[in-house]
Amino acid sequence: MGEGVILVGGQGQGVTIGPEAQVNYYAVILGGSGVVVGARVMIGPHCVLAGGSHDFRHPTLPARFAPSVSQGTIVIEPDVWLGAHVTVTDGVTIGAGAVIGANSVVTRDVPAGVVALGSPARVVGPTRPDAAFASAA
Repeated sequence: MGEGVILVGGQGQGVTIGPEAQVNYYAVILGGSGVVVGARVMIGPHCVLAGGSHDFRHPTLPARFAPSVSQGTIVIEPDVWLGAHVTVTDGVTIGAGAVIGANSVVTRDVPAGVVALGSPARVVGPTRPDAAFASAA
């Protein structure tokens, strides 16, 4: 674990980090409804994995006091690389071997073995030049 890493459990399964995973400086992992980080995952500096959210549309409460809601556990499968400043939102699964470009915001599932980037993150190609690839975008 790098300096300044913040891990916060949650009402669900909390935070699980697999063997040989690397969590770099100032990353924040909020368990909420659960965060599972697989083996050999690299989480770049200043990344945020935010499991859970608030019902900001609640008719009488400000978002700060609104009930918690969740789309499910965040799952980062083995051998994923999250570049610096990546944000992963509630309920997202990132497939094994995927690479997420720096400053990306991942709001939906990412297949295994692809590069995704942007805000919101979109698949732009395979991680290996010799891999077959059909655009999911």
